[in-house]
Amino acid sequence: MAVMRGPDGKIINPQDGGQENTEETRRVPRRSVRLKDQEGAESRATGPARNADDEPTAGKRRDPGAAPTAPGRREEAKTTIYRGPSTDDAAAGKGTEAAAAAGHVDDPVVGWVVVVGGPGRGASAPLGYGMNSVGRAKTERVCLPFGDEQISRNQHAVITYDPRGRKFFVQHGGGKNLTYIGGDEPVLVPTQLKGGEEITLGKTRLRFVPFCGADFDWQDQSDR
Repeated sequence: MAVMRGPDGKIINPQDGGQENTEETRRVPRRSVRLKDQEGAESRATGPARNADDEPTAGKRRDPGAAPTAPGRREEAKTTIYRGPSTDDAAAGKGTEAAAAAGHVDDPVVGWVVVVGGPGRGASAPLGYGMNSVGRAKTERVCLPFGDEQISRNQHAVITYDPRGRKFFVQHGGGKNLTYIGGDEPVLVPTQLKGGEEITLGKTRLRFVPFCGADFDWQDQSDR
């Protein structure tokens, strides 16, 4: 194959269209490849921003007061849980609320006994219509659970309100431990209470405080 040389004596490659086969001409294609790579990188750099899930974030608004989202995690909607009243609260007030809604109470207060001496001093218990048994058990209508072991668990004594005669009475409950009125007088038969009397059971002294009586009774308020 004949070798062609130019005027300056350099070899000319016929396949290059008669151009001199110099180092400069060989580098042109390589520079073109690098320029294309740079253009592709710039287009990717200036394109729309994407999040960690490769989704374009352009056009999405973000709450300026919201906390930044950690990389690789989506923002999740927060759920607010409403908690209603507890079971204990509902149980404690259900009777009163139901009665208030009905406009009356089935067992209104007719008087009280207040602990003025012994365990539980300062506590009080309401009295209702009919017979009010007194004892340490929670099932008693007048419960005195203050640690006085000399009080019977059930029906140590009974305080009665008679709605017809509008009178109060106290009587012995039937146990071996006696009930006293006025300090040393044992209650052996039903004894009328007029207000202010002191009733003694074991180490506990109760003061009787009437509410209903000759001047007032809930029966008089039935039409209001």
